Amino acid sequence: MKQSTISPRQTIGEVGIIRAIACMSVVLLHSIKFTTGESTEGAIQFGLWTLAGLLSFGTSTFVFISALVLAYSYPNHLPKRFYSKRIKFLLIPFACMAVFYAIMSGILNGWSIPKLVVFNLLGAYHGWFVLVIFQFYILHQLFNKYIDRFSAKWVLMISLVVNVGYLAFFNLVAPPSNNQYIAYIWDRGYWMPFTGWVFYFALAYYCGKNYQTFMQYIEKYKVWIYAALPVSIALILYNNVYSSFGFGSKRMDMILFTVLLIFVLFLAFRHVKKMPPILSAISQYSFGIYLLHWFYLQMMDLAVESFHWSLGYLEIPLLFIGGIACSYLTINILNRMKIGKYIVGRVNVPKSATTLSNRKLATEIKS
Repeated sequence: MKQSTISPRQTIGEVGIIRAIACMSVVLLHSIKFTTGESTEGAIQFGLWTLAGLLSFGTSTFVFISALVLAYSYPNHLPKRFYSKRIKFLLIPFACMAVFYAIMSGILNGWSIPKLVVFNLLGAYHGWFVLVIFQFYILHQLFNKYIDRFSAKWVLMISLVVNVGYLAFFNLVAPPSNNQYIAYIWDRGYWMPFTGWVFYFALAYYCGKNYQTFMQYIEKYKVWIYAALPVSIALILYNNVYSSFGFGSKRMDMILFTVLLIFVLFLAFRHVKKMPPILSAISQYSFGIYLLHWFYLQMMDLAVESFHWSLGYLEIPLLFIGGIACSYLTINILNRMKIGKYIVGRVNVPKSATTLSNRKLATEIKS
């Protein structure tokens, strides 16, 4: 792609909307899993788990738009204090919540808290995507310095082969032994290395650096994008029935579906001038919601069990709404304290005069 000329008046609101949708998707899929448990027996259970698997596009979308914002905002080099600010407002909250969830799991399940802390810091809890994003920061510098000299088509093709091959290995090959560490790698350890996300990064990198051209491309080929999306869903449904891939974003067949859905979302919201207030709020609080919602889902699920409430599948919307609302209120309260942003992350309040001309997205994490 050739780098596009950028209109000085155009703003990008769709990124914030897509971030909010990605966040809600993750909360909803976890609400489904808390409600249904581990069983996939029966048509309804299987259907809900399939829906949860499709909703897992939210995690991949979140890391995609993080890379896109990075490439769009800093197309040539990262500014001074870039890493120090990300460590303060991303990595430290990740670590704080890793300790918090380790303590909670240790108390509830009687497990070794120090061991849980170590595993959580290595990405064993749902905040693992932060470790992927930090690898993207390093990849961004490598692309700027070395990869930009090569054809984008070749880079995308190679990154796709690497990504699909990496996921296919862990999707299709059984663990070579019963060693607990090998088992952990096959269970979730393979999620963290950038090789499982490199195509998302490479695609987001070129889309972010050439945003206007990217939008022109998907507008030009939108009929094919719309037509291919149900085909990608059908492929996932087929594999759900006839394979044992599991239900989640770390499947090789999820790449096509996720990329197509991201394109559809950009097409759907490209003309939105003002973000709906509720989506704006969720987008601004999305990082903290990602970190906190699991706690509230678990507490509400325990309450439902303790009081023997027979909610059935109505528990799903209860957990979904309650998880977002309670997380939002907690983040709001903690961010009124000086230390709060280091525990649950900083609220992302967009700058009012943000335009394409200064290469700042309306919803980017503050530099």
